[in-house]
Amino acid sequence: MLPGITVALTLAPIVIRSLRASMIEVLSSDYIVTAHSKGISTARVVLGHALRNAAVSSVTVLGVNIAYLTGSTLVVERVFSLPGIGQQMINSIFGRDFPTVQGITLVFAIMVVVVNLLTDVAHSALDPRVQLT
Repeated sequence: MLPGITVALTLAPIVIRSLRASMIEVLSSDYIVTAHSKGISTARVVLGHALRNAAVSSVTVLGVNIAYLTGSTLVVERVFSLPGIGQQMINSIFGRDFPTVQGITLVFAIMVVVVNLLTDVAHSALDPRVQLT
Protein backbone atom coordinates (compact mmCIF):
# COMPACT_ATOMS: atom_id res chain seq x y z
CA MET A 1 0.00 0.00 0.00
CA LEU A 2 2.83 2.41 0.73
CA PRO A 3 3.99 2.74 -2.91
CA GLY A 4 0.43 3.47 -4.01
CA ILE A 5 0.02 6.08 -1.29
CA THR A 6 3.34 7.63 -2.30
CA VAL A 7 2.27 7.96 -5.92
CA ALA A 8 -1.18 9.27 -4.94
CA LEU A 9 0.22 11.85 -2.54
CA THR A 10 2.34 13.37 -5.26
CA LEU A 11 -0.65 13.79 -7.57
CA ALA A 12 -3.50 14.65 -5.21
CA PRO A 13 -2.48 18.20 -4.17
CA ILE A 14 -2.01 19.31 -7.76
CA VAL A 15 -5.42 18.07 -8.89
CA ILE A 16 -7.17 19.32 -5.75
CA ARG A 17 -5.66 22.79 -6.14
CA SER A 18 -6.75 22.91 -9.78
CA LEU A 19 -10.27 21.73 -8.95
CA ARG A 20 -10.57 24.22 -6.09
CA ALA A 21 -9.53 27.14 -8.29
CA SER A 22 -11.97 26.08 -10.99
CA MET A 23 -14.80 25.61 -8.51
CA ILE A 24 -14.26 29.08 -7.05
CA GLU A 25 -14.42 30.57 -10.53
CA VAL A 26 -17.48 28.53 -11.58
CA LEU A 27 -19.43 29.14 -8.37
CA SER A 28 -19.34 32.88 -9.04
CA SER A 29 -20.86 32.46 -12.50
CA ASP A 30 -24.26 33.83 -13.46
CA TYR A 31 -25.83 30.45 -14.22
CA ILE A 32 -25.03 29.23 -10.70
CA VAL A 33 -26.77 32.28 -9.21
CA THR A 34 -29.72 31.59 -11.53
CA ALA A 35 -29.88 27.95 -10.46
CA HIS A 36 -29.91 29.01 -6.79
CA SER A 37 -32.66 31.55 -7.48
CA LYS A 38 -34.79 28.85 -9.11
CA GLY A 39 -34.75 26.99 -5.79
CA ILE A 40 -32.47 24.12 -6.73
CA SER A 41 -30.71 22.67 -3.69
CA THR A 42 -27.10 23.65 -3.08
CA ALA A 43 -25.89 20.05 -3.36
CA ARG A 44 -27.56 19.62 -6.74
CA VAL A 45 -26.19 22.94 -8.01
CA VAL A 46 -22.66 22.09 -6.91
CA LEU A 47 -22.68 18.48 -8.09
CA GLY A 48 -24.83 18.87 -11.18
CA HIS A 49 -23.80 22.21 -12.58
CA ALA A 50 -20.60 23.51 -11.03
CA LEU A 51 -18.56 20.34 -10.68
CA ARG A 52 -19.01 19.29 -14.29
CA ASN A 53 -17.78 22.63 -15.60
CA ALA A 54 -14.96 22.83 -13.07
CA ALA A 55 -13.80 19.31 -13.84
CA VAL A 56 -12.86 20.18 -17.43
CA SER A 57 -9.62 21.90 -16.48
CA SER A 58 -8.89 19.39 -13.73
CA VAL A 59 -9.13 16.51 -16.20
CA THR A 60 -6.51 18.21 -18.34
CA VAL A 61 -4.24 18.71 -15.32
CA LEU A 62 -4.80 15.10 -14.29
CA GLY A 63 -3.91 13.81 -17.77
CA VAL A 64 -0.68 15.76 -17.91
CA ASN A 65 0.34 14.65 -14.44
CA ILE A 66 -0.50 11.00 -15.05
CA ALA A 67 1.88 11.12 -17.98
CA TYR A 68 4.45 12.59 -15.59
CA LEU A 69 3.77 9.83 -13.06
CA THR A 70 4.75 7.12 -15.52
CA GLY A 71 8.31 8.39 -15.19
CA SER A 72 8.12 8.72 -11.42
CA THR A 73 7.18 5.06 -11.06
CA LEU A 74 10.82 4.31 -11.86
CA VAL A 75 11.82 5.99 -8.61
CA VAL A 76 9.01 4.43 -6.57
CA GLU A 77 9.86 0.94 -7.80
CA ARG A 78 13.52 1.50 -7.01
CA VAL A 79 12.90 2.91 -3.52
CA PHE A 80 10.45 0.17 -2.51
CA SER A 81 12.35 -2.63 -4.33
CA LEU A 82 9.33 -3.61 -6.37
CA PRO A 83 9.77 -5.74 -9.45
CA GLY A 84 8.30 -4.01 -12.46
CA ILE A 85 8.97 -2.32 -15.73
CA GLY A 86 10.68 0.61 -14.00
CA GLN A 87 13.00 -1.67 -12.07
CA GLN A 88 13.77 -3.55 -15.29
CA MET A 89 14.63 -0.29 -17.02
CA ILE A 90 17.00 0.78 -14.25
CA ASN A 91 18.69 -2.64 -14.26
CA SER A 92 19.00 -2.44 -18.06
CA ILE A 93 20.56 1.02 -17.84
CA PHE A 94 23.14 -0.18 -15.32
CA GLY A 95 23.76 -3.32 -17.41
CA ARG A 96 24.08 -1.27 -20.61
CA ASP A 97 21.32 -3.29 -22.29
CA PHE A 98 20.28 -0.55 -24.69
CA PRO A 99 17.69 -2.47 -26.75
CA THR A 100 15.74 -3.18 -23.54
CA VAL A 101 16.01 0.47 -22.49
CA GLN A 102 14.72 1.56 -25.90
CA GLY A 103 11.84 -0.93 -25.73
CA ILE A 104 10.78 0.18 -22.27
CA THR A 105 11.07 3.83 -23.31
CA LEU A 106 8.80 3.04 -26.25
CA VAL A 107 6.26 1.44 -23.88
CA PHE A 108 6.33 4.54 -21.66
CA ALA A 109 5.91 6.79 -24.71
CA ILE A 110 2.91 4.76 -25.88
CA MET A 111 1.41 5.00 -22.38
CA VAL A 112 1.78 8.79 -22.45
CA VAL A 113 0.11 9.01 -25.87
CA VAL A 114 -2.77 6.81 -24.70
CA VAL A 115 -3.25 8.88 -21.54
CA ASN A 116 -3.29 12.08 -23.61
CA LEU A 117 -5.84 10.53 -25.97
CA LEU A 118 -8.05 9.48 -23.05
CA THR A 119 -7.73 12.98 -21.60
CA ASP A 120 -8.95 14.48 -24.87
CA VAL A 121 -11.88 12.04 -24.98
CA ALA A 122 -12.82 12.85 -21.37
CA HIS A 123 -12.53 16.56 -22.11
CA SER A 124 -14.91 16.25 -25.05
CA ALA A 125 -17.33 14.19 -22.95
CA LEU A 126 -17.41 16.84 -20.20
CA ASP A 127 -17.59 19.87 -22.47
CA PRO A 128 -20.05 19.59 -25.37
CA ARG A 129 -18.43 22.56 -27.13
CA VAL A 130 -15.30 20.45 -27.74
CA GLN A 131 -15.60 18.01 -30.61
CA LEU A 132 -13.18 15.30 -31.60
CA THR A 133 -12.22 15.42 -35.24
